[in-house]
Amino acid sequence: MKHGNTYYIQLTRLIFNTEPYKSLSNNAKWLYIVLRELEQRYTSGETNWFYRTNEELAVDMGVSLATLKRAKSELSETDLIQCGTMHWVTNKGTPKQKRSEKHITTYTILK
Repeated sequence: MKHGNTYYIQLTRLIFNTEPYKSLSNNAKWLYIVLRELEQRYTSGETNWFYRTNEELAVDMGVSLATLKRAKSELSETDLIQCGTMHWVTNKGTPKQKRSEKHITTYTILK
């Protein structure tokens, strides 16, 4: 666990009362809170990024895939998070090395 506790999530108060964040939709703010929880769970002092598929993240948020995509689009336009993509590589280091067809979204929490 990144912050070494299981009881609290660190959040910036900026999302509640500071422009441009206070104009974010409730779904985008909820996504940010869920991503902070996942960051706490899946990162450590060595790594500051984690990955999640859209389907997994929609389940984590308790929303539909379409709602997740709208919230993710809105939140990724801010400087709160950074999104990237990656592919799994099978048979790494061999001549039959192959990238997965499905990409995974990576997340880094910036604030």
